[in-house]
Formats: sequence, C-alpha cells, structure tokens
Amino acid sequence: MRRTDVAEAWLGVGTAALMTALAPLAGATLAGNVGAQLLRDQQGWHRTTAVLTENAAYTETAVAAGDTGRAEAMVRWTAPDHSVRTAMALVPTGTRAGATTAVWTDAAGRLRHQPMTAHQAEVLGDLAGACAAAGVCLVLVGGRRVVVRVVLDRYRARAWERAWAEVEPRWTHRHA
Repeated sequence: MRRTDVAEAWLGVGTAALMTALAPLAGATLAGNVGAQLLRDQQGWHRTTAVLTENAAYTETAVAAGDTGRAEAMVRWTAPDHSVRTAMALVPTGTRAGATTAVWTDAAGRLRHQPMTAHQAEVLGDLAGACAAAGVCLVLVGGRRVVVRVVLDRYRARAWERAWAEVEPRWTHRHA
C-alpha cells in the first residue's frame, strides 16, 4: 500500500469517529434549544375575543386544500393599548359578520397563530436536531472528500509523474 492509501484509510476512520461523536451532540443540543426557544417565543401570547367584520364563507383555495372547516375572514379586536386592530384570521367556516371568535395575540396586540403545544415544539426541535446532525455528517464527509481529492490525489499524481519519468525512457527506448 502507498502511504497515501494508508492516509486515506486513517482519514476515513477519523471522519467516522468525528461523525459518531459530533453528530449526536449537535443534534441533541439544537433539538433541545429549538424546542425551548419556540415555547419561550410564544409565552406572552393570549387568547382574545374578536368580532368578524365579514362572513366567513368557503373559498376555492380552502376547499382545494381540503380545509372545509376554516376560512379566512376579516376580524376586529382591541389590543392591550386599547387600539382597535383588524386583520385576516382563520375562523370556522360559515361564521357570520358580527359573531365573535377566539384569536391569539402577542403582548403588543399583533395577531398570531394558535400557539403550538409542548409536543409540537419538541417535534420541531427534534427535526431541527436531525437536520443539524445530518449537516455535521455532510460537512465531515465533504471535508474528507476534499482532502482526498485535492491533497492526496495531487500527491499521487506527482508521485506517478516521478515514477513515469524514471520508467518511461526504458519502456519507449527514448533516452533524454
């Protein structure tokens, strides 16, 4: 075996060892942090009563998406600073203008989606952690490939050229 072959083998072993250590660490760390951050971000959200300013009817896009239970409609609510706000919100289909519905707002009175549960935040955190672990693996495998192709293959090519320069005159009967 050439020295470059041995180096390539050890590079593979080192890459596998780093992947075994770093991928789970990165995944677990990010999973916990993302899940916790998602829950912290929605801590100040609260349920507010809003009044529909228009009827909530079926829309072609809602039916096409298979969502026949909710529709978009303009709603009005009062923010904590006592200002009146309006925005489009998903409400039960068929709700008439003037009816009340529950919406979620943040501390500044901005409309938000319904907060996710702890389980949903955990699942999204786990997904982010899996992506981080995969990213670590891709970076390590890509780094190994770059080292093999750029460094080791260049070294092999130079060694081949030196060997050929030594042997070629004898094989072709050309002498320099």
